[in-house]
Amino acid sequence: MNSKIMELEIRRPGPLGANTSATLALPAAPYEILDALDRTRVTDERVIYSTEILSCELDYLPQFLSPSSNLYELNHLCNRLTSLSDWELDCFEGMVMMDAVQKSYEPIPVDRLINMTASMEHCQIAYEAHDDESLGKFYAENGFVPQLDSVPDNIYAWLDFEKIGKEMREGEGGVFTPHGYVVQNGIIARLYQSGEAVPSEKPDYTVLLRVTKGRFNDPEYDNDLSTLLKLPAGDQELFHAVKEVGAASPDECAFTAVDCDVPRLTEKITDELEATNGDCYGLVNELAGQLRYLDREGGIPVCKAMIAAAPDDISLDEALDLAYQADEFSLLREAATPADYAKAELAKCSIPLKEELFSGDAALHHYGEKLMEHNLASATDYGILVSRNGRTVEQCLNRPGPQMEMR
Repeated sequence: MNSKIMELEIRRPGPLGANTSATLALPAAPYEILDALDRTRVTDERVIYSTEILSCELDYLPQFLSPSSNLYELNHLCNRLTSLSDWELDCFEGMVMMDAVQKSYEPIPVDRLINMTASMEHCQIAYEAHDDESLGKFYAENGFVPQLDSVPDNIYAWLDFEKIGKEMREGEGGVFTPHGYVVQNGIIARLYQSGEAVPSEKPDYTVLLRVTKGRFNDPEYDNDLSTLLKLPAGDQELFHAVKEVGAASPDECAFTAVDCDVPRLTEKITDELEATNGDCYGLVNELAGQLRYLDREGGIPVCKAMIAAAPDDISLDEALDLAYQADEFSLLREAATPADYAKAELAKCSIPLKEELFSGDAALHHYGEKLMEHNLASATDYGILVSRNGRTVEQCLNRPGPQMEMR
């Protein structure tokens, strides 16, 4: 299976008129889910939003998922599916189809689908069988119909294999899939209970690293051990992780970012850790500490908007600088367009017939663009980012400008 099972769109109606939405590929890390909800402006559990599956590696699956399926349970299901072998995925498809036939193709609860991924023990697949006739012949030739053991060879060829296959299929409740005939003779496990995948609180880290022992091309030295390190972390946590992978020091370890409170930085953290052989670990840990501070102060959405407004090539040093300057910006989260921004700004004014200004969308959009330019505001996936001190995000980076050459 690919590492991503499905892509969906999360959407909610905006109070200022425009819809806000975000796409999300599952399975996703915890902060990737929270980030998608941030971009959709789902600020708490009371906000109603909808999800729509845009694509799925298992093309038969979306029709059996309810539109109201919980996002976190869908993510857990996708995580389970990525761990299955090809044979297990074929079994899963058969079990889904068996349920669908038995329940008149109604949506299947996600918790039951999750439990199907752990219920392959009594599953069987006849890859040769794609219809009743081939199923009947498969069963007859492989001794699954004891009554036929004594049939003479000259009579065997005259058997109604289609009838045999139909009776076996209906008796077992099996189904035909594109891969063959699937039957599950046991019960669906109940290892997962509905709601267990829904977190009660945010992750207890702001950056999550995977730690492995560095590869030294020495079979006697290398190993396949790995562990997770939650940042910000002190020396004790770092050296505990080093010990868990059998390394003598952090210098012998490789670090990879798995998740980050600002998901745009996850890949950048990995790239810089790999490029510096882990030498920038201290910088990453400091960044994690500042993100924790911002999280406590409610400043993460502003920081994410600043990173989104910054050039794509910012370094981790520059990202840390921006994180320290988050209080120099404000974020109008409910505004998604220049017209939204214009409405929000005009709402502050006490002028006659103010509602008449809202009637012309084109004019309002143009006015909003001019207001944003005047107020050094920029549109981001998280809302309209507004400077408090008269400097743009790019100016906060303090990059040297183009040099003039004397001729």
